[in-house]
Amino acid sequence: MNRSCAVSRGERVFRGVIAVVLAAFAVSNLENLWCAIPAGVCSVTLMVSAFTGWCPTDLIPWLRDDREPEANLLGFPEARQRVGADD
Repeated sequence: MNRSCAVSRGERVFRGVIAVVLAAFAVSNLENLWCAIPAGVCSVTLMVSAFTGWCPTDLIPWLRDDREPEANLLGFPEARQRVGADD
């Protein structure tokens, strides 16, 4: 299942701004590596997700839901179902 987290331009811009703030925080705390390294990693992850729309939570397998959604009671196709699914 190919998903995307950031669907709008505003969400991607917001992630980019947060990534820049986190990068500035990491650079300003270079004397405390226990603080700078995690902030830098989070900054890079957010910047990649801002450019590509990729979900950072896809790295965590127990947060993914790869199950097929159940059919609704009326039988009409809906957004949760795959397009062109054979019934």
